[in-house]
Amino acid sequence: YTFVDILRAILLSLETMIEDPELQVNGFILIIDWSNFTFKQASRLTPSMLRLAIEGLQDSFPARFGGIHFVNQPWYIHALYTVIRPFLKDKTRKRIFMHGNNLNSLHQLIHPEILPSELGGMMPPYDMGTWARALLDHAYDEEADYCPESYTLSVQDLEKDLEKDLSPKTMKRSQSVVEAGLLKRPDKVTSQEDNMKPLLALD
Repeated sequence: YTFVDILRAILLSLETMIEDPELQVNGFILIIDWSNFTFKQASRLTPSMLRLAIEGLQDSFPARFGGIHFVNQPWYIHALYTVIRPFLKDKTRKRIFMHGNNLNSLHQLIHPEILPSELGGMMPPYDMGTWARALLDHAYDEEADYCPESYTLSVQDLEKDLEKDLSPKTMKRSQSVVEAGLLKRPDKVTSQEDNMKPLLALD
């Protein structure tokens, strides 16, 4: 997968999780495992992609990040981080931790009780399928919610509907039809009371 695809997946996941009020208050801790991110993938990264990632997570996304932890990162991830480090805010820079293969340093900041077994934790191995199903199983994906035939109208039917909706008999009070000349004031105002009448009164 490209870096842009990975970034999209991260943002989609964050957008789904931030709907939880508890996460809105407490924020997130990201653990990024770079084990399977190859040099070929890293070599395709451009400054614009890196800038997109920084702006997306640091400046544009309305979430609190308590920490961003890199584990199993190879040397070229260190090199990329050196490139983007000057563009990070001090607050963000202080919350990025590079653990490499040293999981003990990760456990000092995140208790093993809540980590999956592949990160030296006590929880079962992380199942990506479970999160993918939770992420993609939306109600609007059901076939019953979309019927193309129900949206097909002929031009004649559309014109008839418009004529019906705009006729004075079917219009609501807020859509009153004003007859020609009704807005015109009389040339001579007979009394102060007549002068106070509104130009347009809803029937």
